[in-house]
Amino acid sequence: MKEQIQGAPTEPDFASLTGLISQVADLDEFRKSAWTSLPVASDYWRAPMESSHLTARMKELVLLGMHASATSLNVDGVERHIRRALAAGATAAEIIDVLITIVALANHALYFSVPILQEELRKRGGDADGTEEFDPDFEAAKQAFIESRGFWNSDREAIARLMPEYYQALDAVSTESWNNGKLTTKEREFVCIGIDCTVTHNYEPGLRRHIRNALDLGATREEILEVFQLAGLLGLESYILGAKILFGHQASMTTAQEAADRDLCRLTSCEQ
Repeated sequence: MKEQIQGAPTEPDFASLTGLISQVADLDEFRKSAWTSLPVASDYWRAPMESSHLTARMKELVLLGMHASATSLNVDGVERHIRRALAAGATAAEIIDVLITIVALANHALYFSVPILQEELRKRGGDADGTEEFDPDFEAAKQAFIESRGFWNSDREAIARLMPEYYQALDAVSTESWNNGKLTTKEREFVCIGIDCTVTHNYEPGLRRHIRNALDLGATREEILEVFQLAGLLGLESYILGAKILFGHQASMTTAQEAADRDLCRLTSCEQ
């Protein structure tokens, strides 16, 4: 039995942008100002969402990963795609799989930052490399990582030398979903392709690695291209947010409350 949360949609039209907007805004009022842009935006949303190479469930999980990643952190998008993923047949455990998988994305910054620190330390004659020999526990952890993830990134070695306790924690979180998660390995690779190809991240080493892994696992060109198209949908987030701010249900409630407050003020001493 699939896990459900209160308010999860039932069998939504995943390809309908107007259906999505109507959940957060007065669609009729929005149409009045967006009567030319709404059709083209809807077609842009519909193109990847109606394509059949990935399931609706997989698309929603990929979109969830994109919106929940450290480089995006779109609260509205996270909530929306959790609910839509559940409606598409995903389980809570699969959603948690996505969320723990994308944690280590934030560590990509260290691959850029640590070498700069090392260069500056060397210029000053400081210890830039940390311990000269790795602890045997590191070598065992390295092999376990390779067995779990299927690759090794040499940038991780500088982190292990300079910050061994942090590295141990990083290693554990980086392999958790691969060892215990509910998604298939190929599905998880799609999620990783998604977060590494977004406009807010564009991490080429990881993107290449996860594309290779996905292809090795039987992914098709069309499936991967569909992930890329989903990444393009992030461009519509400001459009959806604008509809919510301009014509959102909460905004309407606020306006009604302000009108009520003015009426009350006229009946009391506010105007005196």
